[in-house]
Amino acid sequence: MLPKLEEMILLAVLKHGPDVTAGDVQAALSQAAGREQGFGAVFTTLDRLTDKKYVKWKKGTPEERRGGRAPRLYTVTGTGQAVLISSLRTTHNLAAGLEVGGVLVPTLHGSR
Repeated sequence: MLPKLEEMILLAVLKHGPDVTAGDVQAALSQAAGREQGFGAVFTTLDRLTDKKYVKWKKGTPEERRGGRAPRLYTVTGTGQAVLISSLRTTHNLAAGLEVGGVLVPTLHGSR
């Protein structure tokens, strides 16, 4: 199972990628959570996901506003997708059929 921040970052990269910047991931997480997410935590987690081979990055086109530096463009790997699916499935299986705050978590067909 993935730590929650790693899971959320993989989801953000998939949703806004491929070739998404760390800044775009940070903005997506901040919007989804309704509060500012620290850029340092996002960048550190992206590095950790890269080390685990769950994401890969390539250099983008250098940008004048970045002082001529090229941004890293992130994409989720096949391994990252498989780990994310497994983690999401585990979380859902644990919650399926549970009523939380008056909301029943549905059971998915074919969940294992």
